[in-house]
Amino acid sequence: MYMSLYRCGLQSYLSVCLLLVWEYVSVSLLSKSCCSHICKLRCIRPYLDSKTASTIAASIVHSKLELDYCNSLYYNLPKSQLNRLQQIQNCLAHTVVKAPKSSHITLILRSLHWLKINERIEYKLLSLTYKVLRSRACLCQSLALA
Repeated sequence: MYMSLYRCGLQSYLSVCLLLVWEYVSVSLLSKSCCSHICKLRCIRPYLDSKTASTIAASIVHSKLELDYCNSLYYNLPKSQLNRLQQIQNCLAHTVVKAPKSSHITLILRSLHWLKINERIEYKLLSLTYKVLRSRACLCQSLALA
C-alpha cells in the first residue's frame, strides 16, 4: 500500500514537473514567434494609421498570446514567465503608439484600453467564473419553476 502511494506521489510530481517544463518551453516559443510578428509590424507601422495598427496588435495578442482560452494554464505561471509575456505586450504597445522604449508603459496600456497580462488573466478567469455561476443559478431557477 505504501509503495502505491509513493508511486502515485511520484507520478503526480513528475506530471507537475512536465507541466512546468512545457509552460517554460511554450512561453519561449511564443516569445520568439511574437517578436518576429512585432518586428514585421514595426516595419509596416509608418504606413498604418493608429486604429489599424491597434487592430493588428490586438490580433497578435489574441492569436499568439492565446489569453482568451489558456487562462487556466497561465494562472499559476511563475512570475518570470509572466514577466516575459508582459515584456511582449509592452513591446507591442510601444510599437502601436510609436512611443520610445523609455516611456511609461502604464499610460500607454491605459490609452490602448489594454490590461496588463496578470490583470487580464485574472479578469478572464473571474468573468468565466461569474458566467458559470450565473448559468448554474439560471438552471436551478428554471428547474425549480418546472
